[in-house]
Amino acid sequence: MSSVAQDDLRIGVAIRRYRERSGRRQVDIAAEVGVTRQCVSLLERGHLGSSSVHTVRAIAAAVGVDLPFAPRGRGAQFDQLIDEEHSSMVEAVVGRLAAEGWETMVEFSFNHYGDRGSVDVLAWHAARRALLVVETKSRLANLQETCRSLDTKARVVPRLAAQDRGWRAAAVGVVLVLQESSRERGAVARRAAIFSSSFPARNMDVRDWLIRPDRPLRGLWFLRIATTSCATRGSSHEKAVRRPLMAG
Repeated sequence: MSSVAQDDLRIGVAIRRYRERSGRRQVDIAAEVGVTRQCVSLLERGHLGSSSVHTVRAIAAAVGVDLPFAPRGRGAQFDQLIDEEHSSMVEAVVGRLAAEGWETMVEFSFNHYGDRGSVDVLAWHAARRALLVVETKSRLANLQETCRSLDTKARVVPRLAAQDRGWRAAAVGVVLVLQESSRERGAVARRAAIFSSSFPARNMDVRDWLIRPDRPLRGLWFLRIATTSCATRGSSHEKAVRRPLMAG
């Protein structure tokens, strides 16, 4: 048996055991996800290739199993390509914010009573006393984890920014930035209810808020990114790595 088949079988067994532990039937999971019972049965027997990645992850999530698929490429350029795409997004965001009079920091790291992480872009609008927390995603893979992470940052980072930088915000914005593409638009459309609840503001509202940040905001911003080469990427907006903020 190939290593791929073995991985598929282990995933199927895990899904079946979690489902059985919860006391639910295959038909119950099928009804929740919107697939047939046979689809659930095939998955539990390790036949992951019979369903789309979206369906596999939906069934797994329904029984409490996360499948954070990790891409692996051949050759040393894989991580470099991924990092370049993310860096291009961050650079584009920083450029837009600077044009509207925001002071920006890249990779604001924190470690506060067990809550730890890094904000892709943290921005401050002194005239309006507004703080902006930006998360950039070149690929939206795990929406649940993204929402959880942003909720933590929205709760913790404003307090730390006030302590560390003196940025005492009267209004806080939290924005998830995705690449403008049919793929990402489609991913949002498939989870419309979640996005409407978690990120109700859209492009126009976000852009208006950047000009006049006078209220709290949670928004989704589709941004068209022009990918730069590695040779030119560092020519503007050098990366500033922040020291971790320790509790106490």
